[in-house]
Amino acid sequence: MSFRGSEATRGIFMKRENMRYSLSTVEAFKHLHSKDTIELTDEQLALLQQTLYGILRDIVAFCKKYKIRYELGGGSVLGAVRHGAIIPWDDDIDINMPRRDYDKFRRLFPKKMGAKYWLHTPEATDNLALLFSRVRLKGTSVKTREDYFTDECGAFIDIFIIENTFDNPVLRKIHGLGSLALGLLLSCRKFWRDRKMMMELVKEESEQISKAESSSNTKENDLEDKVIDIKRVRRIFIIKILIGMPLAILPINFWTRFANKWNGMCHNHRSKYVTTPCGRKHFFGELYKRGELVATVEKDFGGMKCAIPRAYDKYLTKLYGDYMKIPEDIEQEKHIVYDPFVL
Repeated sequence: MSFRGSEATRGIFMKRENMRYSLSTVEAFKHLHSKDTIELTDEQLALLQQTLYGILRDIVAFCKKYKIRYELGGGSVLGAVRHGAIIPWDDDIDINMPRRDYDKFRRLFPKKMGAKYWLHTPEATDNLALLFSRVRLKGTSVKTREDYFTDECGAFIDIFIIENTFDNPVLRKIHGLGSLALGLLLSCRKFWRDRKMMMELVKEESEQISKAESSSNTKENDLEDKVIDIKRVRRIFIIKILIGMPLAILPINFWTRFANKWNGMCHNHRSKYVTTPCGRKHFFGELYKRGELVATVEKDFGGMKCAIPRAYDKYLTKLYGDYMKIPEDIEQEKHIVYDPFVL
């Protein structure tokens, strides 16, 4: 599945100059296969997109009924602006909610919609190890690597929290640095928990590359790039596992809830600045003036009207640069889920 706000990837994992100094594994997971994963066909992707539209309709109707502010986020904003729909090759929908509205949503939604949906949240869901929430459709199965410890694996929409942050620049800096640090620690703690699965993914990808070495259809330069990249990914995995080992003295729920509370530590709902710390560019890269992100306009999105940030041009330019440019086919990511895939 694609990461929040992502549209395309260049190279097998990520740009090498970025990987050299980063512990990010987001791009790597888009390309790592295991024997239990399947790549969605075009027909399956289209069916998944229609299922996501159905979930979105229910969420939008619920938010309107209970006066909860929401907006599309990340690549879904790009889809609304450029395509009037989900990006044709995308496999997810993202929603942003201001913290106060999100808190209202997470209290009410399970009570009113629990017969049809699961709601997984960092506040209440054990072993989630995510700092955003997921609305999951019961009776379906779209299982990702995040679902290793749950059977509630329905098709989902992610909900990212728009957090208040401090007007004082020193406090805002502390808030942001703490958010980044705790996000990294949670990720490493999760790698320790999932270490067997993580290293098995690397092993299976290495075996696939070894098989490709004997294939005359594989270009030598492409193969060399894959070998170099899988070695880097293995090194990053090992580093994160080693960092996570001493953190295991505390349960993963502690790290999830501590990081979530830290992100939501500013209770000034009229602060000048807001941020989406779990977005693809994290705290400082997702920092906006309140009116730029929280104020909304409506755009067509798959046959319905949905709210998006009023300053969507600034928002999308910050995320994608020249966002109206359609990426080349080679850059469009694959859609990998775990078996079974049921809609």
